[in-house]
Formats: sequence, structure tokens, C-alpha cells
Amino acid sequence: MEKGVMQRVGRGIYKLGQQKEFVPLLSEDHKAIYGILKEKFPYLDVCIWSTKWLVPWMLHIPFIHETIIEVEKGAEESVFYFLSSERENVFLNPKKDILDKYTKDSKERIIIKNLITGSPLQNMDDIQIPALEKILVDLLVDIELLSAYQGRDLESIFENAFRYITINRDKLLRYAGRRGKKESVEEKIKEILQQ
Repeated sequence: MEKGVMQRVGRGIYKLGQQKEFVPLLSEDHKAIYGILKEKFPYLDVCIWSTKWLVPWMLHIPFIHETIIEVEKGAEESVFYFLSSERENVFLNPKKDILDKYTKDSKERIIIKNLITGSPLQNMDDIQIPALEKILVDLLVDIELLSAYQGRDLESIFENAFRYITINRDKLLRYAGRRGKKESVEEKIKEILQQ
């Protein structure tokens, strides 16, 4: 047992142990994509992440992975057209059937979607990525888009995330509230973690 170290996990909520940060591996490809987007759209708020980051916490490994690029509302079409001219398998706010039908023989696809204002973000190597709290809420809300990460894998992701990373529940629930899903997210987390 860790001795005498407390970490804050919410307003007035603490637990024993060291603070454990979420530090995913940024691929060279993600750095390149982020770099060309910031060069083309220097004033645009951009966030990038990969579903590969979830694989270590899953029971089943998906065949296809998504790079998710979130941009502020109103800019998503411009980013989509620009990236489509540079890359294959780029989709704008796609439904699951579109992804299933039109993903070419690739194990990677790029999804462009709106960045919710007030999303919990963090900087890593001068690249804006989502905080783990945001990714967890998105998994619970964007069920169709992130269908490969549902069911028992979703439970495994949550169990491992809460076990190995310090999750700030206030931040997580505040973002869930921004998405209009605070109560359902809170219930689902209690159900998964049996709290």
C-alpha cells in the first residue's frame, strides 16, 4: 500500500496513492497531421487523439483504429476538405454504416467532428489532446461512432482507467453535463465500477 499520499479525485473526494497522469503515445503520424492543420489553420482550436490509446485496457483488439480530430464548430467542413486532399479514409461526423461501407482497405481512418466548448484538454509535446475524462465520456455518449469500444470492452476500459490513472470525477461530470448526459454518464460509471 502507498504510504500517506493523498490525491484529489473530485471536490472534497480523496483517495490514497500517488497522482497518476494520462500520458498516451503520440505517433509521428499524429504529430504530422496536427502540424499541417495548425499550419493551414493557425487560429483554429484543434484536438487530436487515437483509439489505439485504449487498446491496452481492452479485452479484444479492434481491427480498425480511428484518429479523431475535433475542431471548433463551423470549421469542420474546411478541415475535412483539406485533409481529404492529403489523406484517404477521412470522414466528417460519420454514421457507423458510412464507415462500414466506405472505409477502404485500411486499418486506420480519420474522423473529423465538432469540439464541444469546455472540453477538458491537455497539451503534450505542444499538441492538444483530450484529457482522459473527455475520452471516457465520449465512449459513453458517441456509442455509434465508437461501437468497437462498447460492451465488455467498455467496462474493461473504465475499470483499468480508474485503476491506473487518476480520474477527476468533477471534470468528467462537468464535461458530461456540457454534452447533456451528466446523469446517464454518472449512472453508467456507477454500474460499471459497481460503486
